[in-house]
Amino acid sequence: MTVRLVLAVALAAALIAAATPAIDSARTTRTERLAERDVDRVAEAATTLATEESPGARRTLAVSLPARSPTAAAVVVAIGGVEGGERVEDSPRRDVLAFSVAGGPRRVRRVGTDLRVSRGGAVAGSDAAALVLRGGETYTVTLRLRRVDGRRTVVVSVERE
Repeated sequence: MTVRLVLAVALAAALIAAATPAIDSARTTRTERLAERDVDRVAEAATTLATEESPGARRTLAVSLPARSPTAAAVVVAIGGVEGGERVEDSPRRDVLAFSVAGGPRRVRRVGTDLRVSRGGAVAGSDAAALVLRGGETYTVTLRLRRVDGRRTVVVSVERE
């Protein structure tokens, strides 16, 4: 009886050890897809707003990032730059959205319009600031088309729901 118990425990431990990398990989892949979907939605809304609307127009999106769980990895999304203020290649007519999952590589999506951050109603004077969204929260992302320095610019603000 004791031998069977020891063998059962050893077999269970071996199965868990063999399955853990696959579970982690599936969790990361799922979270990447969810984050990429939300980044694509924000990029599409910003691009459409800048190319098809008049200044004063706006779009509002709900962005719900998964919390870290057995089925989702930790995720961070940055709008208008990258987390930590690190510089990435952009221009006055283009900007970036970025995300990373579970401390993995940062994925950057270029957007065909300038994005500026708005905090407390004040629009940032440069591209240096990014809005950082963390997993486990639902955010209302508001995009407004304005003229900044004579150019069509999408101003982004975020509120937690």
